Amino acid sequence: MKRLFFFLFFCSTLLPGCSYFGYYKYEKAVRAPPSLAEKVQFPDSYKGGIHTDGRLTRALAVAMNDYLPPGAKLTGDNQHVAQCLSRWDTYDIYIQRASDDLFFIYFFPILARCGLDDSLIMDAGAEYAVDGEGRILEVH
Repeated sequence: MKRLFFFLFFCSTLLPGCSYFGYYKYEKAVRAPPSLAEKVQFPDSYKGGIHTDGRLTRALAVAMNDYLPPGAKLTGDNQHVAQCLSRWDTYDIYIQRASDDLFFIYFFPILARCGLDDSLIMDAGAEYAVDGEGRILEVH
C-alpha cells in the first residue's frame, strides 16, 4: 500500500513538472459548429490548387517547427510585437524548390495584420535551406 501511495504521489507531483523541461502537449484543432460545417461545399477537382509533395511538405514542417516551435511564445521589449510574431497568421511563407532534394523556405512577417506598423522591425523573418530528408542545411 505504501508503494502505491508513493508511486501516486510521485506521479502527481513530479510528472507535471515535465512541461517545464520542454514537454509540449499537442493542442487539437478546433472544430466549427455543425451549422457552419453544413454550408461547406468541397470542390469537384483540385486542379489549379496548390500541390506539395511529401518532400516539400516535410521540409516546410521542419522549418516551421524550428522557426516557431509549437507552444513557443516570443518575448521582448515590445509586448504587442512579440505577441504578433508568435502567431502563424502573421507570416507569409515563400517556398522555392531548387531541386528534388533542396528547398528554400522564407518566413516573412506582415505586422500590419496585427494592426502594427511594418517598419517596427527591420530584419524580421528567416530563410531556411532544407533537404528532402528534412534536415536543415542553413538558416539566414
